Amino acid sequence: MGTQLSDLILDKSCGVATITLNRPERLNALGPNTTLEIYQALEDAVQDSGIKVIVLTGEGRAFCSGGDFQDNFLEGFKKTTLERRQRIRTGVNKLVKFLTECEKPVIASINGLAVGGGTTIALACDIRITSERAKFRLPFSNIGLTPEYGCTYFLPRLVGLGKALELLYTADFVDAEKALRIGLINQIVAHDELKKATTEFAGKILEKPTSALGMIKSLIYRSLANDLATQLELEAFAISTAFKTEEHEKAVREFLRKHKKD
Repeated sequence: MGTQLSDLILDKSCGVATITLNRPERLNALGPNTTLEIYQALEDAVQDSGIKVIVLTGEGRAFCSGGDFQDNFLEGFKKTTLERRQRIRTGVNKLVKFLTECEKPVIASINGLAVGGGTTIALACDIRITSERAKFRLPFSNIGLTPEYGCTYFLPRLVGLGKALELLYTADFVDAEKALRIGLINQIVAHDELKKATTEFAGKILEKPTSALGMIKSLIYRSLANDLATQLELEAFAISTAFKTEEHEKAVREFLRKHKKD
């Protein structure tokens, strides 16, 4: 049985922590506490030495339909610009930084509709596996708003500058097939196979040395802001450190053992 919070469920099993947004009656819209609860669940999973992979998904027919209308818009009109900015800095921005800086792989398992914040949270995950029923939309321009959750950082890096602007200017829906074609997601599977496919992908990662995965993730995200000389120096530091880990020595011994058998 998983840990039940007000807006989500955290379940841990066989090295995988699954965070399930659990407001299906609201299409898993982001309520006033949802971002904080995702952060708390992530922090729990990262601090648990038995967890190697984290999965984020949704209950019901939606992954996440974005900001809750009542909380984000009707109640939001009462907030000042400063109050809004502070909430974003301590909530949304804190979560995105944690997603990219934590040294454990994070998979978005997208079971259905992902609109607004639903799409942008998925962009901040490392890998995106989707059901064939998944649909994406970035509707910010329709309502006179700008993107958040790092969308303007991740989106052009995934799909290119022109396509990113197209998606944000038009606010059109993008189905799973198009999302795969433009590089928004990594994989599409039949809807009923999504959980199995996510588990299988996580299983491939579980086989790998934890420290190497963490360093690889850190190197990739840092590369997005570094020049070549800086990145080469970071790579030199990382691999020289990796050579001295017990996990590397164990992996080499296992490789040599199998090679001798062949």
